[in-house]
Amino acid sequence: MKRISEIRGKKIYSESEHIGKATDVVINPEKGEITYLIKGKISSLPNKDLKEAREFIRENIIPFEKVRSIKDIIVVRE
Repeated sequence: MKRISEIRGKKIYSESEHIGKATDVVINPEKGEITYLIKGKISSLPNKDLKEAREFIRENIIPFEKVRSIKDIIVVRE
């Protein structure tokens, strides 16, 4: 089990390359589970038009079920 504070700032790698750094997570409060890992600056999202917002989400929001491991780095499935 990891604390959220331990996840933020960790480098994220796919199985073949570095893809970013964890900036935040989204939690499902009903289940008490992390549902998404965020690798971009979410504060920039409100300033984007719909097309840019969709692109941001596609590139920066990672479903947590794709996370394979969290240790010194975070490894996600491609």
